[in-house]
Amino acid sequence: MMNSLLSQFQHMRFGAPYLLIALALLPLWAWLRGRYAPVAAVQYSSSKLLREVSRRPRFRRDGMLLLLRFAGIALLIIAWARPQLEKGLTDREAMGINMMLALDFSGSMKTKDFLLDGRRASRAEAMKKVFAEFIRTRQNDRVGVVRFDANAALVSPLTLDHDWLLAQLAREEPTRGTNVGAAMVISAEALLPAKNQTKVVILATDADNISEGPAPGEVAKAIAPLGIKMHVIQIVDFKDMGGYVACGPLLQDAAKVTGGQFFQVADANGLRNVYRQIDQLEKTKFKENRQKTWRELMGWFAFPGLGILLTEMALAHTIWRRVP
Repeated sequence: MMNSLLSQFQHMRFGAPYLLIALALLPLWAWLRGRYAPVAAVQYSSSKLLREVSRRPRFRRDGMLLLLRFAGIALLIIAWARPQLEKGLTDREAMGINMMLALDFSGSMKTKDFLLDGRRASRAEAMKKVFAEFIRTRQNDRVGVVRFDANAALVSPLTLDHDWLLAQLAREEPTRGTNVGAAMVISAEALLPAKNQTKVVILATDADNISEGPAPGEVAKAIAPLGIKMHVIQIVDFKDMGGYVACGPLLQDAAKVTGGQFFQVADANGLRNVYRQIDQLEKTKFKENRQKTWRELMGWFAFPGLGILLTEMALAHTIWRRVP
């Protein structure tokens, strides 16, 4: 619990810290008060004879009242300096990469030849589930998603808000057509603002016939000089694993041009094995700007300070009242 409190104070600041200088005046005030304390109005020749029969008080009433007064004033000075506790987000610097996922939602992705959690599932369903697992393991990576069928569209720009991204991805469903080239172009455009940082496209498709858009090879030649690396995951039937699939060589060459790798998978475990390999990618620093907000703590100090001063005044005028 103590460690938790200390960690909270590490994120604390003062809106007007120069006012804390007034705290240094309290010891000076105490010293001056003691040095120039008022002299009794009635002077006695000596109190030595009374000391023998007097009882020692249990505590010094005046000292306790003075302590309460100083404590109350100190708390009011701290409140005046506006203590604040960070409650929002701030610039976040982390080790990660900028990654766009280009995911196939063509009609063939409806094929139910994947085994997922003990049941048969479509390729699209398995792809969404496995890539959701992958995204959750990449907490420090900025990830975006492009979906493609006969057309291609940006589902999410690069972001660290993976929960929001996954919510958008979950709504996507297969339709028809396969436009791999357009998906590559949109993914590259989304990565361009990340200058001097690692930029990766992971393209997952079961395409054996590219029916729409620019040729993937030509797009790969265009994005390679931009420092964008593309890994391609081709989803195939088990019988085609390691063999010739119509678009396989084309996609493999596109990945090679950008310095990426080409994979073939036939089930969910294959997809998982691929993303474990991609986990070994080079990492680099990036910073994402976020708004920082502060919670005012003035009341936490002002009200106790006023309460202590009122208590001191009440005691000084009642049970601890000085009788002349």
